[in-house]
Amino acid sequence: MSSRGDEGWERVRAAILASPVARAAYRGDDPPELAPLLAKVRRHAYRIVDRDVEGLDPDTVIEAMLGAALAVALAERARALEAIG
Repeated sequence: MSSRGDEGWERVRAAILASPVARAAYRGDDPPELAPLLAKVRRHAYRIVDRDVEGLDPDTVIEAMLGAALAVALAERARALEAIG
């Protein structure tokens, strides 16, 4: 991958991880009230429904979901880059 692509990923990573909530979710340090939701984000995001986020703070949900999704995306990206050499 080009350094420009790497720079883009690093900018996305830095922007998301500027949030303490996102950093915690990125590391897998999920607060108990978000654990079921973040497990879905990591494994089956397409299964998330309104009731999964009902009663939760919207900003916290968005930040946590971004952190969890980023961790998955970067892991998948690393596997893909390794596979293509």
